[in-house]
Amino acid sequence: MKCEHWDASKSYTRNLVSSDGKRYTLLLLCWNAGRESPIHDHPCDGCWMRVCRGSVNECRYERDACTDSLECFSDETYTEGQLAYISDSMGYHKVGNSSTSPAITLHLYCPPFQSCKIWLNPESASEASKCSVCYHSEYGQLTKAHK
Repeated sequence: MKCEHWDASKSYTRNLVSSDGKRYTLLLLCWNAGRESPIHDHPCDGCWMRVCRGSVNECRYERDACTDSLECFSDETYTEGQLAYISDSMGYHKVGNSSTSPAITLHLYCPPFQSCKIWLNPESASEASKCSVCYHSEYGQLTKAHK
Protein backbone atom coordinates (compact mmCIF):
# COMPACT_ATOMS: atom_id res chain seq x y z
CA MET A 1 0.00 0.00 0.00
CA LYS A 2 1.30 3.44 -0.92
CA CYS A 3 0.41 4.98 2.48
CA GLU A 4 1.59 2.03 4.59
CA HIS A 5 4.54 3.20 6.68
CA TRP A 6 5.82 1.53 9.85
CA ASP A 7 8.10 2.46 12.74
CA ALA A 8 9.09 -0.34 15.12
CA SER A 9 9.84 2.19 17.89
CA LYS A 10 6.20 3.35 18.02
CA SER A 11 2.99 1.63 19.04
CA TYR A 12 1.48 2.66 15.72
CA THR A 13 1.97 5.15 12.90
CA ARG A 14 -0.63 7.66 11.71
CA ASN A 15 -0.45 7.97 7.92
CA LEU A 16 -2.53 10.69 6.24
CA VAL A 17 -4.30 9.30 3.18
CA SER A 18 -6.67 12.16 2.38
CA SER A 19 -8.20 15.32 3.87
CA ASP A 20 -10.02 18.36 2.62
CA GLY A 21 -9.11 20.22 5.82
CA LYS A 22 -12.77 21.03 6.54
CA ARG A 23 -15.05 18.00 6.40
CA TYR A 24 -12.92 14.87 6.79
CA THR A 25 -9.53 13.28 7.40
CA LEU A 26 -8.74 9.70 6.33
CA LEU A 27 -5.82 7.95 8.07
CA LEU A 28 -4.16 4.58 7.72
CA LEU A 29 -2.88 3.37 11.10
CA CYS A 30 -0.18 0.69 11.12
CA TRP A 31 -0.17 -1.17 14.46
CA ASN A 32 2.88 -2.99 15.75
CA ALA A 33 2.21 -6.29 17.52
CA GLY A 34 1.38 -6.08 21.20
CA ARG A 35 1.00 -2.28 21.21
CA GLU A 36 -1.93 0.10 21.87
CA SER A 37 -2.99 3.72 21.90
CA PRO A 38 -3.62 5.64 25.09
CA ILE A 39 -7.24 6.18 26.10
CA HIS A 40 -8.43 9.18 24.09
CA ASP A 41 -11.42 11.27 23.05
CA HIS A 42 -12.63 12.37 19.62
CA PRO A 43 -13.27 16.13 19.48
CA CYS A 44 -15.17 15.76 16.21
CA ASP A 45 -18.39 14.06 15.18
CA GLY A 46 -16.73 10.70 15.64
CA CYS A 47 -14.39 8.13 14.21
CA TRP A 48 -15.23 5.33 11.80
CA MET A 49 -12.68 2.50 11.78
CA ARG A 50 -12.26 -0.42 9.37
CA VAL A 51 -9.80 -3.23 9.97
CA CYS A 52 -7.81 -3.75 6.76
CA ARG A 53 -5.36 -6.38 8.00
CA GLY A 54 -5.12 -8.47 11.14
CA SER A 55 -7.21 -7.71 14.20
CA VAL A 56 -7.45 -4.95 16.80
CA ASN A 57 -8.96 -4.70 20.24
CA GLU A 58 -11.06 -1.73 21.38
CA CYS A 59 -11.74 -0.96 25.05
CA ARG A 60 -14.38 1.71 25.68
CA TYR A 61 -14.45 3.81 28.84
CA GLU A 62 -16.89 6.01 30.71
CA ARG A 63 -16.07 8.48 33.43
CA ASP A 64 -17.10 7.61 36.98
CA ALA A 65 -17.54 11.00 38.67
CA CYS A 66 -17.63 9.45 42.17
CA THR A 67 -14.18 7.87 41.86
CA ASP A 68 -12.70 10.26 39.25
CA SER A 69 -11.74 7.25 37.16
CA LEU A 70 -12.33 5.90 33.67
CA GLU A 71 -14.06 2.53 33.82
CA CYS A 72 -13.94 0.03 30.95
CA PHE A 73 -17.47 -0.99 29.96
CA SER A 74 -16.78 -2.66 26.61
CA ASP A 75 -13.93 -4.82 25.32
CA GLU A 76 -14.32 -5.91 21.68
CA THR A 77 -12.03 -7.46 19.08
CA TYR A 78 -12.47 -6.51 15.42
CA THR A 79 -11.05 -8.60 12.59
CA GLU A 80 -10.26 -7.93 8.96
CA GLY A 81 -13.20 -6.30 7.17
CA GLN A 82 -15.11 -5.32 10.32
CA LEU A 83 -16.21 -1.75 11.06
CA ALA A 84 -16.54 0.22 14.29
CA TYR A 85 -17.69 3.72 15.21
CA ILE A 86 -17.22 5.88 18.31
CA SER A 87 -18.04 9.43 19.35
CA ASP A 88 -17.53 11.12 22.71
CA SER A 89 -21.24 10.66 23.51
CA MET A 90 -20.53 6.90 23.47
CA GLY A 91 -17.44 7.14 25.68
CA TYR A 92 -13.68 7.29 25.21
CA HIS A 93 -11.55 4.42 23.95
CA LYS A 94 -8.18 2.90 23.34
CA VAL A 95 -7.35 0.68 20.38
CA GLY A 96 -4.56 -1.85 20.26
CA ASN A 97 -3.08 -4.84 18.54
CA SER A 98 -2.81 -7.62 21.10
CA SER A 99 -1.74 -10.20 18.51
CA THR A 100 1.78 -11.20 17.50
CA SER A 101 1.27 -9.99 13.90
CA PRO A 102 1.03 -6.43 12.56
CA ALA A 103 -2.40 -4.90 11.94
CA ILE A 104 -3.70 -2.05 9.75
CA THR A 105 -6.82 0.05 10.27
CA LEU A 106 -8.41 2.83 8.22
CA HIS A 107 -9.89 5.75 10.22
CA LEU A 108 -12.29 8.43 9.02
CA TYR A 109 -12.65 11.54 11.20
CA CYS A 110 -15.37 14.10 10.48
CA PRO A 111 -14.51 16.93 10.69
CA PRO A 112 -10.70 16.96 11.07
CA PHE A 113 -9.25 17.96 14.44
CA GLN A 114 -5.87 19.26 15.55
CA SER A 115 -5.72 17.98 19.13
CA CYS A 116 -7.41 15.56 21.47
CA LYS A 117 -7.32 14.53 25.12
CA ILE A 118 -5.44 11.43 26.25
CA TRP A 119 -5.44 9.66 29.58
CA LEU A 120 -2.32 7.81 30.67
CA ASN A 121 -3.81 6.88 34.06
CA PRO A 122 -7.45 5.68 34.00
CA GLU A 123 -7.56 6.00 37.79
CA SER A 124 -7.42 9.80 37.44
CA ALA A 125 -9.95 10.96 34.84
CA SER A 126 -9.47 14.63 35.73
CA GLU A 127 -5.80 14.43 34.65
CA ALA A 128 -6.15 14.37 30.88
CA SER A 129 -3.30 15.61 28.71
CA LYS A 130 -3.68 17.49 25.45
CA CYS A 131 -2.12 15.75 22.48
CA SER A 132 -1.52 17.48 19.13
CA VAL A 133 -2.19 15.58 15.94
CA CYS A 134 0.90 14.51 14.02
CA TYR A 135 1.44 12.27 11.03
CA HIS A 136 4.16 9.74 10.27
CA SER A 137 3.48 10.24 6.56
CA GLU A 138 1.29 12.44 4.38
CA TYR A 139 -0.10 11.23 1.05
CA GLY A 140 2.42 8.39 0.92
CA GLN A 141 5.53 10.47 1.75
CA LEU A 142 7.27 10.36 5.14
CA THR A 143 7.04 13.65 7.01
CA LYS A 144 10.27 15.57 7.68
CA ALA A 145 10.32 14.40 11.31
CA HIS A 146 10.34 10.75 10.16
CA LYS A 147 12.81 10.76 7.26
